[in-house]
Amino acid sequence: MIGNVLQVYSDFEPDKGGGGVARHIAGLAEILVNQGNCVRVVARVVDCPAGGGTYQVERAGWLGVWRHIVWADILHIHGARKPFAAFAAFLAMLCGRRVIYTPHCYYDDARGLKRLAKCAWDVSIERWLLLNSNAVILLSEHWLHYLTARQLRVTHPVIVPNCVLGRDVEARRVSRGGKLPGAPALLSVGRLDRVKRLDDAIKALTYPTLSGAVLHIVGRGPDAERLAALVSDLGVGARVKFYGFAEDADVARLAAAADVFVMPSAVEGMPTVLIEMILMGLPVVASDIPGNRAVLDLLEQDVLFPVGDVLRMAEQINRVATRPLSDKVQRTVREHFTWERNTHRISALYDDADKMQGAV
Repeated sequence: MIGNVLQVYSDFEPDKGGGGVARHIAGLAEILVNQGNCVRVVARVVDCPAGGGTYQVERAGWLGVWRHIVWADILHIHGARKPFAAFAAFLAMLCGRRVIYTPHCYYDDARGLKRLAKCAWDVSIERWLLLNSNAVILLSEHWLHYLTARQLRVTHPVIVPNCVLGRDVEARRVSRGGKLPGAPALLSVGRLDRVKRLDDAIKALTYPTLSGAVLHIVGRGPDAERLAALVSDLGVGARVKFYGFAEDADVARLAAAADVFVMPSAVEGMPTVLIEMILMGLPVVASDIPGNRAVLDLLEQDVLFPVGDVLRMAEQINRVATRPLSDKVQRTVREHFTWERNTHRISALYDDADKMQGAV
């Protein structure tokens, strides 16, 4: 047992489309509480007031975060290039609190001044966090090479994969029965952003081998208007369904009625939704990027395609759609990527005196 653990992120909406990082934090908080710790999640934007009944969730601004830091024994900040989280880490180090940092993912798709701002952040604040945090959690071994390529060094790296609460996914899981429109019925769940490359999945519908396919898109985001325009331009409006935000129970029902989950992203840290879809029994195809490979390489399945290779994606969809996901694959994912099976890693990380001796 550690004591008081403070988790800090920019926004915490794990049940309202808040993304994989928020769900990661929620699962981690549950595990820490089960180990006897008092856990508090603080963010500037919050939509989870009850915290599942086991941990506290509070909204705080720049000045309000101070009282939470004074309360904490350990501060765990989440998300690369998050000013609010970095500010909390700075305050924590000032008052001698121990700091853990999980970057999760770096998105470099910005242009112009925004891209310059990201570069400036990386050579200053990001470098400082990676060097001075008592532990930096990296989601896979690839991250060590990735950060080296970015000329960023980590003083205390610890490999802990992204995980989900297996019992929560199992509770949401629906028996496969009804069928969504499409032969095959394709499902995408996530933020609508250019880096997700959903335009590739839409373009795949124009291939003769997918002439009967229907793409069901769950999510919201800044790329929605562009994607809708592309659907119209390609003349596939009858074969693309936009659902917007959907509750977890609705996503589970869609997953149970779909044939293939499609993830064509250009960049991912280690996608929570990919893990959840496999645990729900839905076959997947995904772009060949390190974040996806960190999950899928363990499964010994040929389900990857090069980023942007729409033809290869279509081929993989057709091949996977006729093959049910095996129990062995689901067991492997449950063993490696659920919090319940990684409790020992969390205990070792937080309790390791060598890595956690006061702030640098």
